[in-house]
Amino acid sequence: MKKEILSSRQGISMLILFISGSSLVLGSAQAAKNDIWIALIIGLTATFLIVFVYIRILKRFPNKNLYDILLAVFGKIIGRFVCGIYILYTFYLAALVLVNFTMFISVIGLEFTPVEILSFCVTVLVIIGVKKGVEVLGRWSEFFIRILYPILLIIIPFMLAMVEVNNLKPILADGMKPVLDGALSVLVFPFAEIVIFTMIFGTKDVIRHHNIKKVFLLGLLLGGTLIIITDIAAFLTLGGFAYTSSYFPIYSAVSRINVHDILERVEIVIAVSFLLGGFIKISACVLACSNGLAAIMNLKDYRLLVTPLGLLIMITSLTTFHNIMEMVTAVITFQYYALFFQIILPLFVWIALEIKLLIQKKKSIQA
Repeated sequence: MKKEILSSRQGISMLILFISGSSLVLGSAQAAKNDIWIALIIGLTATFLIVFVYIRILKRFPNKNLYDILLAVFGKIIGRFVCGIYILYTFYLAALVLVNFTMFISVIGLEFTPVEILSFCVTVLVIIGVKKGVEVLGRWSEFFIRILYPILLIIIPFMLAMVEVNNLKPILADGMKPVLDGALSVLVFPFAEIVIFTMIFGTKDVIRHHNIKKVFLLGLLLGGTLIIITDIAAFLTLGGFAYTSSYFPIYSAVSRINVHDILERVEIVIAVSFLLGGFIKISACVLACSNGLAAIMNLKDYRLLVTPLGLLIMITSLTTFHNIMEMVTAVITFQYYALFFQIILPLFVWIALEIKLLIQKKKSIQA
């Protein structure tokens, strides 16, 4: 199989698009209401602690991804079982992001186009992108992020011109519980979802071993900062009720920008950002899922699995989520299950890994 090498910049670009994709329209930490800014900061800070666990796991086994590490630590039987759990996680997440993607397109522009056609078109593009390889996805991400995100950063000051600071008052009116609920929701979606990249970036020849830490931390910092700024600006613009009741709050906030009837309809930038980020997010999930199946089936090339997996994900998204209300409910419910894959299981793997390496070290000393 052809070697695929990502530069640090390409890896960081993929992470930024992955993190900010869905959140740029769906919003984050609605449960925190007026204290959204506190919840976002807590959520991002907590994610950095979790990411250090991801990095530690990958550093212990250079040139191996999470699936390879699971098989090495737990053996073939238990390792394949744990790999299977992560494969199901990536599969379901891909289906959930795909329905986010198609529902958004349907609501904002193509309301008379059947969702099945939209889903099929997106799936075909994802299959082509994943088959081209992670290196192509990385180059694609690097190219578009240089164009799109400077434009997005220019738009944010126009949002700030419409803000009402009183929307953040009173602070902690309902105590810390809503803040912690909001922090948990933003930690799970979208920050800690970057656990997906432990199934991609650690693979031999995919990314240079010494760049893993830089890619994860800088990608999370830049993507997380963008989410915090846009979410707070949207909340200040819309107010608490409109922000929490809107399906796409940031898109709604940006659509209000109108500078003397000259600069308007700039919400298209948010829409394009979501489409690009959503494409990368679905592609990363399909790639991670394909890598996992290839690992447990002892296949050398994951590309053989991409097309059937992509079609199965499309069918799952169409048969599981029938309308936007079901999609929103699924997003809220899934965050509690996602904790197991993003935090609990990685911690367990890390502890088991350290114990195994310690035992091996003692045996080598005794020998």
